Amino acid sequence: MQKFQKVKAFTGLEAAIVLIAFVVVAAVFSYVVLGAGFFTTQQAQKVVYSGMAQASSNIVIIGEVYGDASGTSQVGTNPGSIHTLIFTIGLAAGGTTIDLNQTTFVYENETILRTLDFPANINMTTGGVPGGWQWGIIGKQNSNANNLLEPNEQFTVMVNISANPPTSSTGLPPSDQFTLQIRPPIGAALPITKSAPGGINPLNILY
Repeated sequence: MQKFQKVKAFTGLEAAIVLIAFVVVAAVFSYVVLGAGFFTTQQAQKVVYSGMAQASSNIVIIGEVYGDASGTSQVGTNPGSIHTLIFTIGLAAGGTTIDLNQTTFVYENETILRTLDFPANINMTTGGVPGGWQWGIIGKQNSNANNLLEPNEQFTVMVNISANPPTSSTGLPPSDQFTLQIRPPIGAALPITKSAPGGINPLNILY
C-alpha cells in the first residue's frame, strides 16, 4: 500500500495575513522615512533663512551723511573739526523691524575705536542732543513714539564723535576717514565709511 507524505498546507488566509503584515511594516517604515525627510527639510530651511537674516543688513542710509562743525550741536567747540554726524536711516525693502534701543553704534578711525552710548532717557526729538560719545534719535518721520524702526519709517540720527567739550584729539579733522558701524540685534552690521572734506565748513556733506 502506497504511503502518502503529509504536507502542511499554506492557506489563503495565512497568505493574506502575511501580506497585510508586510504592507503595514512597509507603510510604517515609509512614514518614518518621509517624516525624517520633512523634518530635515524644515531644519534646512530654518538654517537658510537664519543665514540670510544674519548675512544681510536691514538698515539703509537715506540721503547724505552730514558732518556738523558749527559747535551748536554740542557744548563747546573745536574749530576745524567735525563733532557730530547727522543722517537718516530706514529699513531695506523687505526688512524686519529693528529695535534701536538694542542697536549698537561703533565709531572707528586711525586712532580711536569706541562704542557709543545711547541715552534712552533723553528725548532728543524735542530739541535735546547727544553728549560726548553718544548717539540719539533727533527726528522721526511716519513714526510713533517708540524706538522701533518699522517699514516706511525714517529716523534722523545724530552721532557725537567727540568728547564733551571737544578736545584737539577728538572730532573728525579735514580729509580724515572714519567708519561707523550700526549693529542691530538681528542681521549684519551696516558699515558707513566716509571722509571729511579738505576744508571744514559749519555743515559738510561727507563723501
